[in-house]
Amino acid sequence: MRWTSVAIALAAAAASAGAQDARLAVIRDDATRDAVRQFVEAARARGTPTDPLVARALEGVAFKADRKKIEQALAALEKRLRRSRDVLGPHATVEEVTAAADALAADVPEGTIRDMKRIVPQRAITVELGVLTELVARGVAPKRAAAMVRELMARGATGAQLTELNAAVQQDVALGVKPVAALELRSRGVMSLLPPPASVLSAQRP
Repeated sequence: MRWTSVAIALAAAAASAGAQDARLAVIRDDATRDAVRQFVEAARARGTPTDPLVARALEGVAFKADRKKIEQALAALEKRLRRSRDVLGPHATVEEVTAAADALAADVPEGTIRDMKRIVPQRAITVELGVLTELVARGVAPKRAAAMVRELMARGATGAQLTELNAAVQQDVALGVKPVAALELRSRGVMSLLPPPASVLSAQRP
């Protein structure tokens, strides 16, 4: 039974690698394609999720980046992916690890990601990380955005509520509202729908 499981895992890995190689076929420059393929295969051997690497390489090609810049981008991304895996733990999904890598690229500290995961250790925090990264990209300071997202998570905000919050903040910013002011305003609206923190409930008990 154990050998059957190993064979199935190896077959799945081979199928994934084949799919990625097919995607790389769109890279017309032979040297770039070979360099990307070698990098992806080496990253896979190191246990790094490779789908984000393939996507980043294709993005670089679409923007007509040269081979050296693509290789530099892949090296930086793999470093963040490995850091993300270390922070989130071995059971994190590829999507969650990728979202954490994006957050790191936006200067969100590792400690913030670790704290977010501790709030809901039983499930992925892909949406929460994505919202945090978007808020920072819109101009909210990483520390302030992280504090707000963590508070909302601790209060039980759902992924849908956080996504709606992010969309509302973006709309406000597009209308000229300062990012921090938009976040404060929209967060109060979400919090009004959530139960009070556990510490407040405990203090209210006789």
